[in-house]
Amino acid sequence: MKVLIETPEDSLSLENEVIKAVSEGAEHCFLLERLEEAVVITTDMGPFYDDMGLALRMDDGTAVFILSGHRDYDPFLFQQLSKSIEIDYEAIIQASACTDNKIFRIYKRD
Repeated sequence: MKVLIETPEDSLSLENEVIKAVSEGAEHCFLLERLEEAVVITTDMGPFYDDMGLALRMDDGTAVFILSGHRDYDPFLFQQLSKSIEIDYEAIIQASACTDNKIFRIYKRD
């Protein structure tokens, strides 16, 4: 299943070890312990276009996507997720400066 967080009505948050994704009026909840991998995806448009995306892959194959231009991107990544798991900030810095289509892994469950 794919969950896209893209409209202003959609939301993504992490509270009490539960990732809550609201998309197309439906609420999807995932325990943080089910998160297998988080990646930042870049495009060739460059760092000034809000074109980066965050993808979360759960252990059941569900993927949650949010673009950097969405209001919940920064709070979710930097204020919520990074306080609950150890993410690779160096990869995020590299992604922020990237002008190519690339995938940067910022978290992988052991």
